[in-house]
Amino acid sequence: MTPEQKKNNRRMGLTLASIAVLFFIGFFVRMAWLGH
Repeated sequence: MTPEQKKNNRRMGLTLASIAVLFFIGFFVRMAWLGH
């Protein structure tokens, strides 16, 4: 695996992780909002 591939994989991982974090934050905000 070349350094370029490793960089691309890391960028893809960070992108997927940030999407997952945003999804969970949105889920918790919606639950808190609907809970009131």
